[in-house]
Amino acid sequence: MRSLPTSALCRRAVLGVTATVTGAALAACGSTTAGTGGAKDAAAPAAKTAPGRATAVAAVDKAMATPVFTANPPVDMGKLAGKRITVLASTLAVPFVANIAKGAREAAGEIGWKATVVDGKGSVTEWSRVINQAVVQKVDGIITVGASPAQMKPAIAAAKKAGIPVVDTLTADQSRDPLVPGTFAHASISFYDSGRLQADYVIAHGTRDAHVLIFSDNEFPGEVTRVQGMRDEFTKLCPDCKLTVQDTQVATIGTDLQRTTQTLLRRDPAIAWVLPTYDAQGIYVVPAIKSAGLADKVKVVGSDAVSANLDLVAKGDVQVADVGEPDTWSGWAGVDMLGRALAGQRPVPPNIPLRLFGAGNLKGVDTQDTGALFGSSFRDSYKKVWGLS
Repeated sequence: MRSLPTSALCRRAVLGVTATVTGAALAACGSTTAGTGGAKDAAAPAAKTAPGRATAVAAVDKAMATPVFTANPPVDMGKLAGKRITVLASTLAVPFVANIAKGAREAAGEIGWKATVVDGKGSVTEWSRVINQAVVQKVDGIITVGASPAQMKPAIAAAKKAGIPVVDTLTADQSRDPLVPGTFAHASISFYDSGRLQADYVIAHGTRDAHVLIFSDNEFPGEVTRVQGMRDEFTKLCPDCKLTVQDTQVATIGTDLQRTTQTLLRRDPAIAWVLPTYDAQGIYVVPAIKSAGLADKVKVVGSDAVSANLDLVAKGDVQVADVGEPDTWSGWAGVDMLGRALAGQRPVPPNIPLRLFGAGNLKGVDTQDTGALFGSSFRDSYKKVWGLS
């Protein structure tokens, strides 16, 4: 059986393992209390701010609000009752993946579909087996969660030949990353806009010539797109900002990233901001900054809104902001997209929201409660779009 290759689930899996391991170490390092509210807090003096700061401030303040549901054209799900679908979770050992799969099953139940969630066990071989089995079972549709169709093209081709639509969630940016033949749509966030928001926070709070360290991960198409969003935003709004981009690999961040972080910070002592492309990186970057004695100087802006990182943000503990997306909502978006495929419609923007978190909008919030973080009215909103309420 082949081991897990490059897919978005890997970064979640690493965090799921490491958060408990590093939590005590992070706490033992102490904490700092930097300004971590909206863009108007802790900003650099006006003369030293980037030319595009006003634009960044507006983006940051807007992104900190609770997301509002954006409806797509209606689709009559009542006519699709009785469908059978397979929801392939890359691995149910990762809570974020499991919650998306659970959300998809919940949404399917509202329509009257029978949704079978299958654990892919972190193995591409198993993913392919599950898809091929679904083809044999003649299911009506397939949703993959964190299991990239790019890693199982023959199985996806078999589904296409059988006339079974496949919707991919969590692995790629729908508007920018290409679809594997046989995949109806990506139902995901805009990784590009997520990266832009990370950059916006730095531009809103930092100086016009800020030195920024970006940790990329070229294994994942979505993360490549996210870093491009960062680059483009800095180029547009803060042309004098100096960017250092360092690639990483998810398999070695646990052993290498702390050392790499400290090496790069020593190489450029002017670095004031670190932008991990996902939170599993951030959980190692934070203690590295502390160990280097730079907690008062270097701040982290992450992405994924994993609870362990949000807890750091809430305390102002080196990581001061995080851009995230809702898991259960993503599962409903996947079902919405699959319903459109079955109804003969074209793909639509999934409109899965992003939210920027700082200490201000995390005060008193349970960071493990996605409803508290992103709101829960999306359920009723989807049912209205589907003609079920």
